[in-house]
Amino acid sequence: MEMTSPRRKFVSRDVLKQVKSHLKQGLVGAPLLDDTSIAGWFMGTKGENLEVVKKLLTAVVDKTLEGRTNLFPEDPGYITDKVKSSDAYIQALQNIEQRSDDLLSLLTQYSVPFSSLRYQGHMTWDITLPAIIGYLSGMLQNQNNVTPQAAPATTLLEIVAANDVAQMAGFNVRPLENDSESAEPRSWSHITSGGTVANIESVWAARELKYMPLGIKYALEDGQPYASIRNSLTLPDGQRVADASAWRLLNLMQDDALNLPGKIAGLLNVDEADVWKTLGEGYSLNARGMTFFQNKYLAAENIKAPAIIVPSTKHYSWVKSAAVLGLGGGQKGLTEAQMADINVIGDDAVLNVYVDEEGRVKTDLLQAVLNTCKQNKKPILMNVAVFGSTEEGAVDPVEKILQIREDFRRDAEPFEYAVHTDGAWGGYFMACIRKPFEMGSEPQQGKLATDQFDNGDTWFRASVYESMAHVHRCDSATIDPHKMGYIPYPAGSLTYRNEKIINLLSFSAPYISSEGDSDSINTRNIGESGLEGSKPGAAATAVYLSHQTIRPDKRGYGHIINQSMLNSKLFYLYLATMDIAFPDDKFDLVLLTPMPKEQEMQRKAIAEMLWKRQVSKRDLLQHREISSFLRKISGDQNIVDYVFVDKNDRSVERTLQLNNALFDKLSVPPGQPVSPDQVFVSMTTFNRDDYGNDFMNALGERLFENPQQVNAIPCIRSVILDPWAIYTHEHDQMGLYNFFTDIFLPKLRKEVNLLCGQ
Repeated sequence: MEMTSPRRKFVSRDVLKQVKSHLKQGLVGAPLLDDTSIAGWFMGTKGENLEVVKKLLTAVVDKTLEGRTNLFPEDPGYITDKVKSSDAYIQALQNIEQRSDDLLSLLTQYSVPFSSLRYQGHMTWDITLPAIIGYLSGMLQNQNNVTPQAAPATTLLEIVAANDVAQMAGFNVRPLENDSESAEPRSWSHITSGGTVANIESVWAARELKYMPLGIKYALEDGQPYASIRNSLTLPDGQRVADASAWRLLNLMQDDALNLPGKIAGLLNVDEADVWKTLGEGYSLNARGMTFFQNKYLAAENIKAPAIIVPSTKHYSWVKSAAVLGLGGGQKGLTEAQMADINVIGDDAVLNVYVDEEGRVKTDLLQAVLNTCKQNKKPILMNVAVFGSTEEGAVDPVEKILQIREDFRRDAEPFEYAVHTDGAWGGYFMACIRKPFEMGSEPQQGKLATDQFDNGDTWFRASVYESMAHVHRCDSATIDPHKMGYIPYPAGSLTYRNEKIINLLSFSAPYISSEGDSDSINTRNIGESGLEGSKPGAAATAVYLSHQTIRPDKRGYGHIINQSMLNSKLFYLYLATMDIAFPDDKFDLVLLTPMPKEQEMQRKAIAEMLWKRQVSKRDLLQHREISSFLRKISGDQNIVDYVFVDKNDRSVERTLQLNNALFDKLSVPPGQPVSPDQVFVSMTTFNRDDYGNDFMNALGERLFENPQQVNAIPCIRSVILDPWAIYTHEHDQMGLYNFFTDIFLPKLRKEVNLLCGQ
């Protein structure tokens, strides 16, 4: 049932005052001393922080239940001493204790140990201690962020937390108490259940906005509500909306389209909220459906079906997005020429663009596909830039993708579409380059990327940094706290660059930033906009507390992730030099992204340093040349892909068999307990129909004699999320301990050698 109230969009400023008082307290500063500063942020891979965890969890339970005791002190309690002494009560508690113990035993024995340093499998690891406390605190209150009526505190915390994610990426957020206009559009963000929901919602928003100007054109016709301003409502170039072609209206810049309701309100001297309400209820694609617009405007101009453009490395949620919205699907296995042939792609809703040898979208092919769509009037709803692909950790060139659109805008006949960054996995890597900022702070207007970001002490190549610094210029971005944010599931996020777009996704009163008064805070339709309805306030409190304690900039998350990046670079080097250190192994190892030639020449020196001398991390970092070398190593983020090849049988069939068998050895089948010496990896298979020739041939040439004939290549994948694997602690007082060389790599070599000996 919908919860309604004339003031349902607002929360008392008293709640905000208390939140602000907490934010003003700041944190006790401490130097970032290598990995030791991170030790207090997690429970510990061996449960080392057991006592402090028990203390904090007990405090959460105590304070929550004390709150119940102190609320309405005159009310009688039901669970009296007499009730507690009853047989039924005692039996009920015994059942709970027994079943709880059974559940904990089951989970302890059979759950995948994501928090272990041995785990390099899927894209998940440990969760931060403040996130656990935040989640439990919110969960025990059972707040529902669908409306501030059901969650006055956690609704505000969701706004603060989502803003913090957006501000990490450089978006121009609107602080809670700021209702003023801005020279640049203000962004709007919310917490979602995950990246899939965020991606689907972003396509929905882009579709609604694409067709909104056509709805306005219809609303200007005789007998419609805005007929009186038909001759007055104009586009930025002076052309009347009523006279513009459907193709012209489908290619308005986002901000120009979103400003039209405000222009209508000004011409009619009515509230802008009333205009949005009228358009949403009777003139939007949501209200009218695609058939109406097709019959009334599109067919006459031979405008084709809309599509989204995605790279080969796309997440499956993009295909879901098109399917859920009824747009249709796409095709696999096309040649590059077919991808730019309207006779082939004319009806497709998902246009898959192949990637280069490192897994980044081919911008020349992207340009060709876009040219074809423009020339043949095929609307593009969205061009997706993947910011950290789930299989390869590759980062698309965001700045080049934006420049392609900018070039289209300069044409005599503009071609417009949304650009979305899918940073579900890689979004939090921006914390590594984000200069310090405070939670709830006001963004400084007109700041350049160089004012917000700095790549000086990170492990990213210049190309990756360039992409990061341009994410805030995209129209929307998906960033998942429950991935590299180390937050419990479910916690994704979606940010729109222009907050007005959410009026296209709201089925209640529109959001107008200036609404509010001295006693209340506008909650910005945070629970009413988007795909989801009921959602846990606990997700918001988890993100909020973790971000408040571990800032999403260089001081906090940036420090954690920078350490994981370094570990992934060093793991890459161990793999790249393993054949030198162990020449008698029965296998060869081929990395997805090979070392550059100048680095290849130094492999022997690297092997000597890593395997024989076992130089400490501190020694590595003190050499400027080594730091520069590590930064240039291939791989955009902390995923390392590699293929094992049997020296005695290098065939495609044997390679597939070997890597499949290894994956079976280094993963735990459902229902079986973890073995004492287990380590974990994951596996993927690259298919030519998905990735194209450049990617497949580049990898295939280093594996097989006839790579052009190979259509599928298996690949082992290591996801290095932990910041502690290399030289981070003492082991039995015997000195520094290297988890890679002492545990993980010996197990890996042992299993592959055994498989090659069979």
